[in-house]
Amino acid sequence: MIMSNKGKKLHYAWWIAVACCAIYAGSVGIVVACAGLFYKHVSTELGVGTADIVFYTTLMYFVITITLPFAGKIFSKINMRLLLSIAALADALAFGLMGTYTSVYQFYVSGVILGIANSFLIYAAVPLIINNWFKVKMGTVLGLSMTFMGIGGAISAPIAGYLIETIGWRPSYMVLGAIVAVITLPFTIFVIRKDPKEKNMTAYGAEIAETSSKKVVEETGTSLKHAIKSIPFYALFIFTGFLGLVVTVNFHIPNHLLSEGFSTSYAATVVTCVMIGQTSGKFIIGWLNDKIGIKLTSFIGIGSGMIGILLILFSGTIGGASIYIGGLAFGIGYSCSTLLPPFMIKTVFGNRDYASIYSMIMSASTLAIALGTTIFGFAYDLTGSYYVVFLCVLAIQVLSILIGFMLLRRKAVSANNEAILAVNEN
Repeated sequence: MIMSNKGKKLHYAWWIAVACCAIYAGSVGIVVACAGLFYKHVSTELGVGTADIVFYTTLMYFVITITLPFAGKIFSKINMRLLLSIAALADALAFGLMGTYTSVYQFYVSGVILGIANSFLIYAAVPLIINNWFKVKMGTVLGLSMTFMGIGGAISAPIAGYLIETIGWRPSYMVLGAIVAVITLPFTIFVIRKDPKEKNMTAYGAEIAETSSKKVVEETGTSLKHAIKSIPFYALFIFTGFLGLVVTVNFHIPNHLLSEGFSTSYAATVVTCVMIGQTSGKFIIGWLNDKIGIKLTSFIGIGSGMIGILLILFSGTIGGASIYIGGLAFGIGYSCSTLLPPFMIKTVFGNRDYASIYSMIMSASTLAIALGTTIFGFAYDLTGSYYVVFLCVLAIQVLSILIGFMLLRRKAVSANNEAILAVNEN
């Protein structure tokens, strides 16, 4: 018999949330957040351009783009604990072994491995798991979990900067890779469960959800077949892709600051500010979504990112604390890339084919990051600065707000029509 979870014992869903926090802290907080701190040092020693070394990141996101649409089906066929444990180990090894590489092509191999691993760790697993385990406070819990992307980065960035300057970039990769394994593997092996049924339980807040007036829409929702024929699906796809392009700037902030004459330690401090902004932003965005809705939340989040871009863009002129403020503001905008799409998908399409729809739409983000990372790197190599890149990103952010607002204006009608279609299908 399935447990009702009405006792005073802490619901296992909260241990799931802790595990999701650890996964994000290791995979994003270290592997992704610290990547930009190594670019200049690696490219200098190997005698290649910045774009050449950045290309491993492009490969990572390109592979994620290819893998992500199949992730939902893979989760239904393979034990999630086993799959995520293999992914976590591969993530740690592929990142740590970069410290031994003597050719840029070896970085590309790691990029492919990181892409496969992180398609599950970063994008597919956590939103699906939290959606399964939490019937109430889903937005707040997902936002809280994602704050650990920033917490991990805020802690690891200054450590990475210090290590690079004291022991060199090669040992630094190895140390950070080991930390990734220590942070993620215990939770993927011993804690993670795909859904409450694996623990003979019901989801947190299931009793409350049963009395909700939204229950029919949330539990039925829209089938993938109908979703991919709708305008909101493609609007969300473009919107998510634009948010992904904005995220790409984070990989280049350290190089931008180094090119403006700042030290590696200073650049690491700004990265820490970005991660702190991302940390607070994910919690705030998640909380705001539950309180005031997705429309105003989107405006606040993306608008903060625009302010951050402007302050970082003119770092060489204004200097001082304003760059740190820019990092914090950009971090809030950064948090929108992984947080806003799941909220919009659930609001518009419901739970019926959530995993499949989510995987397809999020592939827009990973494809945009894959393309943007290298294109922005080439732009820097050609022009010697990031001014053109940052101005283009500002324009993309404006378009993101406009597309998001147009999408949400027709959300209510679309959601109601699609829910009716889903009910008729049943």
